[in-house]
Amino acid sequence: MTTAIGIILLITYVLFAIYAAKGGNLMLGFFIMAVLWAGLGAIAGVTTWSVSPEQAANGAIDINNGIFEMGPELWGATAVIIIFGSWFGRILIETGIARTIIRTAVELSGDKPAITTILLALVTSLIFTSAYGAGSVVAVGVIVFPILLSLGISKHLATSAYLMAVGAGLYLNTGWLKQVGALFPDFDFATSSWKTFAFIAFGLQLLVTFAMITFSSKTERKHAWAAQPAVRQQPAGGNEEKKVHVLAMITPIIPVCLSIFLNVAPIPSILIAIIWALILTGNFKKFNETAALVQKTFKDGVVDVALVFAFLFFLQMFLRAAKVNAPLLAPILEPVLPSNLLILFVVFGLFSVLALFRGPLTLWGAGAATLAMFQGIGGVFTAAVLLPLFIVPTTTVNGSICPTQSWCLWAIGYTKTNLRDYFKTCLAWSLVLAFALEMIAYFMFAA
Repeated sequence: MTTAIGIILLITYVLFAIYAAKGGNLMLGFFIMAVLWAGLGAIAGVTTWSVSPEQAANGAIDINNGIFEMGPELWGATAVIIIFGSWFGRILIETGIARTIIRTAVELSGDKPAITTILLALVTSLIFTSAYGAGSVVAVGVIVFPILLSLGISKHLATSAYLMAVGAGLYLNTGWLKQVGALFPDFDFATSSWKTFAFIAFGLQLLVTFAMITFSSKTERKHAWAAQPAVRQQPAGGNEEKKVHVLAMITPIIPVCLSIFLNVAPIPSILIAIIWALILTGNFKKFNETAALVQKTFKDGVVDVALVFAFLFFLQMFLRAAKVNAPLLAPILEPVLPSNLLILFVVFGLFSVLALFRGPLTLWGAGAATLAMFQGIGGVFTAAVLLPLFIVPTTTVNGSICPTQSWCLWAIGYTKTNLRDYFKTCLAWSLVLAFALEMIAYFMFAA
């Protein structure tokens, strides 16, 4: 019976992976999987509808509280940090800081489109080391894209460069890391190994982005100069012509520096940066105006990430259901999964393309079920190994270039770039980078 149930679980996993790859609704998909796996677990006898408080204290996970109640509740702390990160992104836009930084980068580059693109990629990556959410990506993008397209940068290169730069910042972004880390509760981001890896991944993705820009600018020059500007939009807040104090332009990196180098907690780091931004942009003079700005940006920040929360809540339900079914999956998977971690990291690196379209190597798709299987087996598959293994394709491929990622979908639609040209520009660079980062991750965390 248990073996038969385990096989059914694997079949439903494959069907879910196909559903995710075809663009299915993942929020409902994870909920259905949670219900299905909870029911199969009950049939197999590994869980019940309800357990006693004593059993729960000993680690038993029931359906009533352990899966469908505690699943979403476990995201509480993570949700708060994501909200603050999204709010911070809105502050950068509304105070004019983001626009001033971008304008300064354009002025420094002179009449050199490739250099301008590189500088804007650098600026974008720094902004998104702290700012978080699709709303922030859109708000910065409507400033960056008209500049690039008016300079003659091809649509597919502008889109690729911007999104790869956003993805680079995610390796240091507290909101993104908390979202990923919630799936690996035993992983400690405070370790020096992780901090070193995060800076390496950030720097390497930026360098690859610069190389992509330089290469594409030279080989596609005839297309670049024929490009036409996209429909121009203006960011909210009426700060189009406002230029802020030079010290305000370091605001995006303040939370990262405080958190990494001074061990300040994420929320205090963001609050300090917000106060700094409000003071240096002159938005801290009149209490009523300050209160209105804070209230508006916080509200917008919450709206920006509302659907993210819905997705994460149902994802956690499924992961809890997968956890109770681990004893059913382990006997089937252990003989076929590689016990050699080097081989595992090589496989993830070589097949990182499977993180596209919500495939089996991204945590924000079918990869959540893949992770659940590894966690169910245990042994060498500890959080210290699995998080670096999964975060690379999730960030460098899914988070940086995948059309199913909300901000990537928006950017591709905004610039009206052709998917074929877009992937020709960025896909190979992203996959080579993912393989390199998997190898670095192996030697830093698993060797």
